[in-house]
Formats: sequence, structure tokens, C-alpha cells
Amino acid sequence: MNLPAFAKGMCVGMVAGVMMDMVVSPRPKIRKTTVGKAMQRMGNAVDQAINDVNRMIH
Repeated sequence: MNLPAFAKGMCVGMVAGVMMDMVVSPRPKIRKTTVGKAMQRMGNAVDQAINDVNRMIH
């Protein structure tokens, strides 16, 4: 598994997801709440992915 390519793909996916979420949410207050939740979900996903990669290595 190519770890730099994986990390780059995860970052690109997160940015794309946040951008799509910002386009879909029409109101600023909803957008802020939605972006905050999306960032939390992405942070959790990245943490889980890093844990999975570490388990594969060890």
C-alpha cells in the first residue's frame, strides 16, 4: 500500500466533500453547522484510516 498516495487521496476526498456540502447548504447558519459536523466526521474517518493502516503494518 502506497501511504503517501493514500493520504493524498484522503485529503482530496475531504476537500471535495466539504466543497459539495457548502454548495448544497443554502443558508450560512446551516452551512456552518453542516461543515462542522462534516469536519468531525472526516476527522473520525481519518483517525480510523490511520488506525487501520497501523494495524496492517504491525
